Amino acid sequence: GSAAKKKTKIIEEKKKFFMMLMGIVYGIDVLLRYLWGWNSVGFYTFMGTLWFSVVNAGCMSNILASIQSSHGTEKNYEKTEDLMYINVAVQILSIFTAYAKYLYLLVPAFAVYTYYSSRSSKPSFVPDMSEEDDGGKKKKKKKSKIKYARR
Repeated sequence: GSAAKKKTKIIEEKKKFFMMLMGIVYGIDVLLRYLWGWNSVGFYTFMGTLWFSVVNAGCMSNILASIQSSHGTEKNYEKTEDLMYINVAVQILSIFTAYAKYLYLLVPAFAVYTYYSSRSSKPSFVPDMSEEDDGGKKKKKKKSKIKYARR
């Protein structure tokens, strides 16, 4: 029905956007790195471009598959999309400086941040739900004796 048409439309829009983005990125990369700076092009330059291509292709296929398998309007591919944008930024910046690869450190830094922020948002104790109001009357709970364990 209309949900399948909507997914197909979203997938086609994303494909069009990614192809345009990759066309611009690889156009800049080829123009500046390979044509303008041909004197410094070597084996590792080609390997770097191959690495960027593999990561970009993997991210794009993962995002498109995620859209295809998602239910409704949920967007569950943001982290993959962020990784692709970091990769594109490194690809463009690495034309000008060798230090651009340090942007990849954002990936494990974000993983650590996500891990610790998810741990700190969980309550450290579960509230006791046994005391409930019955028509505005509060029940008194018997105090239990504290038992100490020998250590």
